[in-house]
Amino acid sequence: MKLKSIITATAMVLALGAFIAPVQVNAENAFSKQALMLASNQTHHGVGTVTAIDSKAKKIELKHGPIKSIGWMGMKMFFAVDDADLLDEVEVGDKVDFEFIETRDKRYVITDIEAE
Repeated sequence: MKLKSIITATAMVLALGAFIAPVQVNAENAFSKQALMLASNQTHHGVGTVTAIDSKAKKIELKHGPIKSIGWMGMKMFFAVDDADLLDEVEVGDKVDFEFIETRDKRYVITDIEAE
């Protein structure tokens, strides 16, 4: 009876493992761009102004215009960044073009940002 329970439990664990995709994480515990793209189904484009940068938390605050692809009006909000090095490319006050995704857990993550 114990052997049957062990076999059943092992089969369930293996079956569950087949549905959970491994997520790649780099040395800084940042999700890889590929893993983030797999977690979303669309990339969105925005234009805005940098109002704050929090390098430690890997976040950037932008005052952006409307983003039709996601149905947003213009607003000021924080975005996460997938690569902390992106924050080195911009400064508070810069006008920027940016690309972001919405992850399955409803986080908005910038995948690319460039000062105009």
